[in-house]
Amino acid sequence: MELRQIEFFVAVAEELHFGRAARRLHVVQPAVSQQIRQLERGLRVKLFNRSTRRVCLTEAGEALLPAARAVLLTAQETQLIAARYASSRGNSLRIATSLRSRARLRLAADTLMQSRPGLTVHLVDVSDGTRLDLVRTGALDAAMVDHLVPPTPGLLLHRLRWRPVLAALPRSCALAEQESVGVEALGELPMRQIPSAFHLTLVELIISARRRLGLESIPLRYATSVREALDGIARYGDSWTAVQDEAREYAQHPGIRLRALSVDGMATQSGIVTRVAPSEQVLALLGSCTSSFEREV
Repeated sequence: MELRQIEFFVAVAEELHFGRAARRLHVVQPAVSQQIRQLERGLRVKLFNRSTRRVCLTEAGEALLPAARAVLLTAQETQLIAARYASSRGNSLRIATSLRSRARLRLAADTLMQSRPGLTVHLVDVSDGTRLDLVRTGALDAAMVDHLVPPTPGLLLHRLRWRPVLAALPRSCALAEQESVGVEALGELPMRQIPSAFHLTLVELIISARRRLGLESIPLRYATSVREALDGIARYGDSWTAVQDEAREYAQHPGIRLRALSVDGMATQSGIVTRVAPSEQVLALLGSCTSSFEREV
């Protein structure tokens, strides 16, 4: 039994939906299903009853959920206590990381520590729901976020990467003649979903934007890769998908046109949240992150 498996179990138990749990964890849905199966095998109990319509906890799952939440809370407290102790002994930063950005943040932290002997950067795993409060109170020096963060008193969001979003449309679609397309104009045209954390975030943002406009959700079709999605769009002309700006290479795909996807807030961002007056060390980490994130594709 691993801490990661417990984290996935709690997410599914609270969402009662594998897709929503995956979006919350910033992973693809098959990864959630795999971790839950491994946990069930390790514990020798079934945690969820699954059907095509609903997911619910079994009796064993209900009994284990409070203990699982306690394990996660204890793990977070342990990391914070260790980070505070290390900080009291020398030059140290405590940064909340995330599943999606952990590798890039680790690279940035290593680069900074190499340039500043004696400085230690502790990467701490804490839940999305608590990380901003921990930064505000000073328990953390900063926190990585992979999603839009509303303006919050006492905190600053330092944007590391801005990804304009493009709609990949079939050339035969009337919308492909426009320079930009709003999510409200897509109607019931199915969207091809790609199994990546980035794309899961996109789908959630698009659905939320349509809901704010009083529109129904969009039907989804699944593809294993961007290439497969674009091939299907070009071949059948009955769907679309969203890609990030770096995917302009796909503009050469026959039968596809890329158009700006226009809606307020329809962009994803990675960034670091700090207090209003970050320390010089935190500013140095921000500089290291900017370099690392620019190198990452």
